[in-house]
Amino acid sequence: MTDREWARVLDCVSGRAPERVGAGLIVDSPWIPGYCGVDTVDYYSDAGVWLACQDKVRSDFPGLLLFPGDWVEFGMAAEPSSFGCSLHFYPDQTVAIGHLITSAEEMEQLDGLAVPDPRRDGLMPLALSKIRLLRGPLEERGRKMRMVASRGPLNVAGFLMTIPELCVAVKTEPERVHKLLDKTTELVIRWLEAQAEAAGDVEGILVLDDLCGFFSREEYLEFAQPRLKRIFDHFRVPVKMFHNDNFGNRYTTFPYLAELGVNLFNFSFQADLRESFRQLGPSVAILGSLPPLDLLTRGTPEEIRAATLALLREKPEGCSLILSAGGGASPGMPGENLAAMMDALREYNAGFTAPAGSGK
Repeated sequence: MTDREWARVLDCVSGRAPERVGAGLIVDSPWIPGYCGVDTVDYYSDAGVWLACQDKVRSDFPGLLLFPGDWVEFGMAAEPSSFGCSLHFYPDQTVAIGHLITSAEEMEQLDGLAVPDPRRDGLMPLALSKIRLLRGPLEERGRKMRMVASRGPLNVAGFLMTIPELCVAVKTEPERVHKLLDKTTELVIRWLEAQAEAAGDVEGILVLDDLCGFFSREEYLEFAQPRLKRIFDHFRVPVKMFHNDNFGNRYTTFPYLAELGVNLFNFSFQADLRESFRQLGPSVAILGSLPPLDLLTRGTPEEIRAATLALLREKPEGCSLILSAGGGASPGMPGENLAAMMDALREYNAGFTAPAGSGK
């Protein structure tokens, strides 16, 4: 991000500009290569192609904050690859990941896993090398990698053994699940540290973990909250962002995010904005919350304009909001649809449409 963009993020999470609404989006390889018309493998492997794509998205959508911003990633493959998961690459879609086991009855096979070293294992050393390589070209453009990102500990465990079987193991092998999550938590911390060292001057972290949405409140508090707290407490940075767009457990996680130190949250569009703000409290800014698939990808610009203005009218007083998808950018999202969202936001901010009850 540029200095100006980062200042906007800091204003939002600090509550200094709660009535001003910006726009942002989690964008990565499921969407960028297709939008830019490049081979996904080239996007991963060729730093020049990657940089040209980042520049294009910024040029096409001025004013849009990209989270975490100039993101060096391999889909969701970096973390599971470090544990030895197999990978399958395709020219027109993100990386497919093979599981180490496929049944909770096989969990004993994971007992001997060592915590990976991000500087040696899987795709992580390649990502770190690419981050170091790109620092100069980004600085020439007035940008820095302000944030680093990782899949969360439950998410990584779900790749190692499949999500349904992890949920089964929580009931049948809870002690083994605890041991596995301790390892994936340590990996997340090491991975974020290694990226921060490679990028330099990092001021924020992003943890993405949708599996929290499958757990009951009791399971979340036992298996997830302590690990997430360990991660967020480890980093002394002004922006601590969390992504979980699985609404299966509804608002289960919401009341506990402030305890983690999370101050920017991207969640499912299925969650009501007012209720989300009530549950989160004023210390957690919101990145959301339009439907990424049914609206931003499959909808028309006219539908997007109407939905955007309706959402903005619902913004509670004192809520720090960055307009976004309730989830990341979906594969195939047309550029004109994202532009329609941005146009509607500019209309709102210009005062043509004001929040309900404002008297304007």
